[in-house]
Amino acid sequence: MRFEVRIFPDRESAGATGAGMAAAIIRETLKHRDLMSVVFASAVSQDPFLAALRNERDIQWHRITAFHMDEYAGMSADHPASFRRFLREKLFDHVPVAQFHQLDGEALDLHRECGRYAGLLESARPQLAIMGIGENGHVAFIDPPVCDFKEPALVKEVELDDVCRMQQVHDGAFAKLEDVPKRALSLTTKTFLRIPNALVFVNGEHKAAAVRDTVEGPITEACPASILRRHRNASLFLDPGAASLLG
Repeated sequence: MRFEVRIFPDRESAGATGAGMAAAIIRETLKHRDLMSVVFASAVSQDPFLAALRNERDIQWHRITAFHMDEYAGMSADHPASFRRFLREKLFDHVPVAQFHQLDGEALDLHRECGRYAGLLESARPQLAIMGIGENGHVAFIDPPVCDFKEPALVKEVELDDVCRMQQVHDGAFAKLEDVPKRALSLTTKTFLRIPNALVFVNGEHKAAAVRDTVEGPITEACPASILRRHRNASLFLDPGAASLLG
């Protein structure tokens, strides 16, 4: 197992370095496969990385299938806060991926939609995950109250805790807490541990406690991101604020 923590002068240099690493992983993987799959996070912490990645040369995007991590229950793909929309605007409107598999937040049967998406993940077996960590230590929308490291499902419907919902306000996606949906669809920690490579981008002092707990605390469902220490090949990219509480 390899768990690496890297600290950069600012979020832009972290994103640029991470984009170079992601591009290298993609190029190397495509030497041995006709197609590959990548899971992308949708959050403002990803902005520098995504901006740098779409400018990387010699990525054969037409051989890449994309997934995303989560979506609000009941939300349309065109809603300003939709994670599907975020990734289209930040990346897929700029690069010609083979396909972008999307979680349907408006599905009439959310349990069935989770099963459908899990089936796509099973078939594709993604080789790279681009991730973040939430203020409460969540990965995707797996908040501490719903985290189960023994969870058998790859995708599940979850209830969002108030710390997570307030983070969406802090990130500018919603004006106030009452506007943030209470439920979502999310990939689980099991899914991320199955993906061979993970690049994790975290910015800002408001994430410092979560980063400290992820890196230096116990591996516990109280901090879902701490499970990344059991990942076979995970790298954290931190700006000074995010790294400020590390010993």
